[in-house]
Amino acid sequence: MRMSVVPLRSDKTESQAVAPARQRAVGIATSVAERIAKLADKTATKTATSTAVAASKSGIARAVEIGRDNVLPEIERTGAKLKERTRPDRLRNDYRDYLLMLHDRVLDPPVESLFFKATKAPVALAGLTIRGNNREHGHDYRPSPCSLFEWTVAAINYDLSRLTFVDYGAGKGRVLLLASQHPFQAIGGIEFAEELHDDATMNLAQFPRSRMKCRNVECVLDDAAALGPPEGESVHYFFNPFSREVFAEVLHNLVVSYRKRPRRLYLILIEPVATDLIDNSGVFQRLELPLIERIKVRLFSPYEVVLYRSLA
Repeated sequence: MRMSVVPLRSDKTESQAVAPARQRAVGIATSVAERIAKLADKTATKTATSTAVAASKSGIARAVEIGRDNVLPEIERTGAKLKERTRPDRLRNDYRDYLLMLHDRVLDPPVESLFFKATKAPVALAGLTIRGNNREHGHDYRPSPCSLFEWTVAAINYDLSRLTFVDYGAGKGRVLLLASQHPFQAIGGIEFAEELHDDATMNLAQFPRSRMKCRNVECVLDDAAALGPPEGESVHYFFNPFSREVFAEVLHNLVVSYRKRPRRLYLILIEPVATDLIDNSGVFQRLELPLIERIKVRLFSPYEVVLYRSLA
């Protein structure tokens, strides 16, 4: 009797046959998982990007709104202020204010400390007792900067001892006492406000004589238009004391006196009001200040300065 023999498969062979199938299944599962993960990442990234873009758009819109409502108006206001402050006339006024402060706080105090009655503060004419009928033509008292006075006197290229100095609108006597420190032949002031004249008189009486090179100093209480000029050679100082009308009368007196007796006359005008009248008088010629004084005046004077000399 013949028997068929069927070979038996070992477990090892079966395991070897199953292993590739499992590996394929694992590979497929891994690939699917990776795809799902990538898809999830793309979805998350897209969502985050969309959220960020939306937030950015919202932030930009808010920033634009804030800029339109707050920043732009402030920029416009700042620009307008800057434009206003850089206008040529505004810059000139600001610089003039600075120069006035410079003289008042730095340059004037050493001389101002010598006066018995303070001279640095402006005084309004309202309420003052006025001599004569020209109250409406007078201007409020303002002190001449001490250094500016020195620069103008230094511009006179002449023997000061031959000249009488006259201050129109002498106020509290500051210019008279500044002039007294130069060797003028005589010094006279004209003031039409009684209270200012009284202060000038007290300052003249109390000023240190050791500093005076000219002690022949007097202040007269009167209207400048009613008085004639000195007969000799002289310097006439005007710090815009009165209106064009009164200045015309004073100038007329000077011209008439000069034509009767031609002689050396000087006019110093601070903040002049009627230089055209002088130019047309036929008696005076305008002088240019010497270079050093011209530079000082141009850089450090808060006021315009004009100097004239008679033709003789």
